[in-house]
Amino acid sequence: METVDWAGLEHAYGSAEDVPANLRALVSRDEEERHGAFGELYASIVHQGTRYEASAYAVPPLLDLLADPATPDRWLVGQLLVLIAIGSDEAWVPDGLPVGELRSAAAGGAEALRRYKRRESLDEADQRRMFTYVDLRAYEAVGAGLPLLRRLVGGDDADLSTVAAYTLGWYPEPEPAASIAALATVATDPARGEEEVAVAVVAAGMVGADGADRLAATALDDERAVVRWAGAVASARLHGPTTGERAVTELLHWAGGASQPDTRLPYLEGDLGGYASLALRQLGPAYADAAFDAHLARLPKVQAMPALTVVDAALRLAFPAGPVPAGTPFAALDDRQRRLVRVLAAAPGSWCWSDRQEFGNFSMAVGDYGLPNSNSRMREYVQTA
Repeated sequence: METVDWAGLEHAYGSAEDVPANLRALVSRDEEERHGAFGELYASIVHQGTRYEASAYAVPPLLDLLADPATPDRWLVGQLLVLIAIGSDEAWVPDGLPVGELRSAAAGGAEALRRYKRRESLDEADQRRMFTYVDLRAYEAVGAGLPLLRRLVGGDDADLSTVAAYTLGWYPEPEPAASIAALATVATDPARGEEEVAVAVVAAGMVGADGADRLAATALDDERAVVRWAGAVASARLHGPTTGERAVTELLHWAGGASQPDTRLPYLEGDLGGYASLALRQLGPAYADAAFDAHLARLPKVQAMPALTVVDAALRLAFPAGPVPAGTPFAALDDRQRRLVRVLAAAPGSWCWSDRQEFGNFSMAVGDYGLPNSNSRMREYVQTA
């Protein structure tokens, strides 16, 4: 840590000179100080999912802390590492990071970063290269800790084991067989809690190496609902359009508004129904009608981010050719589009972040398809038919 010129690096608030002090505070005896340091690091080097130049440099000392059994709240250190690796997982569920595409897009990013630091102006293409390069460096820095993460999966600390398994899922390479072997120690252990098992199964599906399909199939037979959900999600990832009917039925059950258990699963902040909605997309057109029905059934029951996930999935199915021209009459929409519009008109809560606060991202998502971008306008739109 002492060999890094932190003052010469940048994070969300400018100079990263405060990072070393916050890293040291993660081992404070004072819990409030530790958690405050975590919050500071989260806000500065992974601000709202965005990684910065300083993010990758923070990884080696964080991996040292993660490796040390004396470190308090090791799972929290692991959580910070996976946030540095991928940012927000909502951008990558259910398909995982397109690492090859990121590497191609990052070509030239190192030079763009050097020019940026010399205060030279960058055009839009160079900015994209630079930001992608920064993200890729952060991802690869955390990837250097894969052997450590594999050792932590299945340990006595269930929270640490879970965050380690979750992180492994975002790294299908290198040595996927080693990752599957580590994940199997949890996925096949009946003494493990359902959340820990579920994360291991989903992660195995994301890694996708030999043995993952066996773990997914075994999970579908589990008596615990969350583990069956994980088996279905992993099966869809592994088999796509050839996914078995049991897994499809499980996904439709969750996507259609099944009672959501109180869970701390990390995927989509615990939105199991939303993940199931996205996984249905991997099944192809044969299940499009059933998936669409499930989305319409759940949409009136959710708000905030879960509602955004569902409406995005429904809009993709209702408008496969893309947005309609603004001002298109309701009567000119096809049957699937009219069904969705009617549900949106009759579900004012789905447009809200909370009971009284409109969720702007939801309104924009709907408006981007050429539809009215508020519930009141949507009701008027339907009434014009």
